[in-house]
Amino acid sequence: MSAWTPSSGLRNVPKALVLPLIGDSARLFHDGPRLARERFGKLGPVWQTWVLGQKTIVVGRADMIKWCLNREHDLLEANWPTSTKVLLGRHGVSVVEGARHLQLRKILRPAFTVAAVNDLVPRMAAIAHRCCDKWAAEGRGKGQTLAKDYTFSIALMMILGFDKTLLTTETIQSCIDAFRLWNEGLFSFPINLPGTAFHKALEGKKVLMDYLGQNLRLLREKKRMGEGASEKGEQVSCAEGLLDVQDDEGHGLSEEELKDVFLTLLFAGHDTSASATMRLFSELPRHPHVWKKLIAEQQQVAAEHGPAIDGAAVKAMTYMDAVVKEILRLHPIVGATFRRALHDFDLFGYHVPKGRSILLNLGYAMESDKRWAGEAGEHAPRSFCPERWLDESGQKTGGWVPFGGGPRMCLGYLLATAELKVLLAVLARGYEWRPLDINEEFSFFPVGGVPVNGLPMEFDKLSELRTEK
Repeated sequence: MSAWTPSSGLRNVPKALVLPLIGDSARLFHDGPRLARERFGKLGPVWQTWVLGQKTIVVGRADMIKWCLNREHDLLEANWPTSTKVLLGRHGVSVVEGARHLQLRKILRPAFTVAAVNDLVPRMAAIAHRCCDKWAAEGRGKGQTLAKDYTFSIALMMILGFDKTLLTTETIQSCIDAFRLWNEGLFSFPINLPGTAFHKALEGKKVLMDYLGQNLRLLREKKRMGEGASEKGEQVSCAEGLLDVQDDEGHGLSEEELKDVFLTLLFAGHDTSASATMRLFSELPRHPHVWKKLIAEQQQVAAEHGPAIDGAAVKAMTYMDAVVKEILRLHPIVGATFRRALHDFDLFGYHVPKGRSILLNLGYAMESDKRWAGEAGEHAPRSFCPERWLDESGQKTGGWVPFGGGPRMCLGYLLATAELKVLLAVLARGYEWRPLDINEEFSFFPVGGVPVNGLPMEFDKLSELRTEK
C-alpha cells in the first residue's frame, strides 16, 4: 500500500449501477446490511457508488478498514456528510481535523480512562437501580423508551453534570424530543426547508444548544462560588472536568467549543448506548440460556465482591463482557464511518483518487469476520453467540471494530460498554422483562436502529434478589 503513480497498474474500483448523486443513499441508511451483502458478494471487498450526493468508495474487508483507520492525517481525513458536520458543530471532536483534532482528544482523554470510568460505576449502578425500580412500578412500557430513559439519565447527570434546576421532567422530555429530531436529520440531504429532516434537526439543535449553554453557565457559576463538585470533594462530571483543562500552550476551550463538545458527548453517551440496550432487550429473551448464564455469573460475582457493583466487580464479569461484545458485533451502534482521500493512493491493489469519499463499512467487516466465516449453527456469523468470544477463535485478532480504530477510535468506548454491563448486572440480580412480541423487527435507521413498534414489554421486580438466594 503506497502512494499511487500513473504507472502503478492498479485496478479501478468496480462501480455499482446506480443513479448519479442519489445512488445508494436511501438503501444504505434504511437497508444497509442487506445492501452490503449483495454488493460485496457481487463486486468484491471494494466498490463505488453515490452517497448523499458524493461519489463514494465502500470498503468492507476488516484488514482494509483497519489500514484505512490507521492512516488518518496521512492519507485520509474524516469526511462526514454535510448534514452531519453541520449538526455536530465545527468544533466537535468527530469533525475537527489535523493538529486540533489531536489536541482535543488529548484534552478529553483523561475523562475516559479505565480509572475514570471505574470511578463512575457505583453512580451508574445507582441510576440503573432507580430506573429499573421505576419501570417495575409502571409494570409495562416500551423498551425503546426505557433504554433512552437510562442512557439519557447517565448522559445528563454523569457526563454533562446537568444542574438539578435543569433536571425537571419537562426539561428532560424537551431534551429527548429535541434530540430525536436532531438525530433523525444527522444523515440527511442538507436542504434547510420547512418539513425536511435537516430543517427539523436544526430546530432540535437550537433547543439542545440552549440547554447546554444554560448548564455551562451554571457549572461555571458554581465553580466561581466554590460550589462545584471538585471544590466540594464530589465526583466531577466529564463536562465540569473540561472547564479548566488546557492544551500544551495553556489554551482552554471557548464556550462555543465546549458546547459543540458537549453535544458530541450527549450523542456518544446517550443515543449510541440506548441502541445497544434496545438490542439486548430484544436478543436476550430469545436466548434464555444466555440469560441464565448471566444470572449465574452475577451470583458468583456478588459472592466474591459483595453486593455493590463497582469497577472491580464489572472487571470480573467475563461472560457479561462476551455478551456485550457479541451484541456490538451483531448490531453495531455505528455501522459505518466516512473518510476522504488526501492523496491518490493504493488500497490493497485498488486505485483511490485524491478527494474521493470513502465509507468504511464496520458492520459488514464484523459480520464477515474471518474467524467465523463459513461456520454453521450457533457459531454462524449472523447468530447471537456470546460463547464465540470465550473459545480459542475469539481470543485471536479479528474484525471486531464497533468503535472504529486509529486516531479517531471512539474515546468513550469504555464508558459505553460499562453502561451496558452495569444495567445488565442490575437486571440479572433482581428484575425480569418480557417483550410482548419477542420477534419484533428493527429498522436500520436512525443510528443503531430502533424497534419498529418501540418494543412494548412487561417489567417486574423480584421479591428477593437472586444474589441473596
